[in-house]
Amino acid sequence: MTDTSPTANRDHTHGHSAGGAHGHHGDLRQQSRSAMLTVLCMTSVYMIVEVVVGILSHSLALLADAGHMLSDVAALILALVAYWFSSKPPTPDKTYGYYRSEILAGFFNSLLLVAISLYILFESYQRLQHPPEVGGMPVLIVAAFGFVINLTSLKLLHKGAEGSINAKAAYLEVLSDSLATLGVIISSVIILCTHWYAADAIISAVIGVAILPRTWLLLTECINILMEGTPGHINLAELRQSIRAIDGVVDVHDIHVWTITSGLDSMSGHVTIDAEVASDLVLAAVTDLLNDRYGLHHTTIQVDRGTCKDAGSCSG
Repeated sequence: MTDTSPTANRDHTHGHSAGGAHGHHGDLRQQSRSAMLTVLCMTSVYMIVEVVVGILSHSLALLADAGHMLSDVAALILALVAYWFSSKPPTPDKTYGYYRSEILAGFFNSLLLVAISLYILFESYQRLQHPPEVGGMPVLIVAAFGFVINLTSLKLLHKGAEGSINAKAAYLEVLSDSLATLGVIISSVIILCTHWYAADAIISAVIGVAILPRTWLLLTECINILMEGTPGHINLAELRQSIRAIDGVVDVHDIHVWTITSGLDSMSGHVTIDAEVASDLVLAAVTDLLNDRYGLHHTTIQVDRGTCKDAGSCSG
């Protein structure tokens, strides 16, 4: 950061402690990538089986689940491509590298899942008017097999979903499939016991409705990151007060906190200090605070020398 004012009395100081965070983030990406490859293979095979049996048995619920599986396959492929992009080093044109590709993948996956859910609701309504005959036993067998695959996939993806929106999007896709497959099992049992074929369409509609809230939350989280909004776990007012409480700090202004990608938040700002205080000591204290209390490992702090008699005049 530079200042061209001839009267400025400032120390332009940067504190970066991102090495450990970047390394940990890379380890999580590698673990998630391996899990996603395994899940992708299992999901692709099962999706083909669902489509074939769904068509032969006239089961919308099974085809709806296959549609979710298709979105899973697309989501996993997008996620793996995003991981590949995010592993590329920074360039003069992309100084943060390609980390945001993970967020873009999560964003498009969310849109895809919303679209599929709305289509299932529409198709369910159509089928309720004239419920077709559905073969319950083959649907039950395939759905039970799929439920086991979904549970295995969830176990593989769970750890990565805790630290990456990209992995979280894929995890939610598979979670929604688990609910969908459970619904297929329920509808096939009802059909086998009562021959009430409308159960297939009703369960499909329930599946479509159930997955929308989680998907919407993920979509809004992706939008907030793309708009460089303050991360939800950071209270900006509290952060300012914490920095002001450090000895030698007069005021804090022009504070910006944003997310580069999941698990990698950044912060920049200006800290005005007393003219008699050593700037390197204040910067070290601020950096430690941001790192330890708020998990901000990538920070850029400009230290402005000079006392502000009116703290409000320093606020930006």
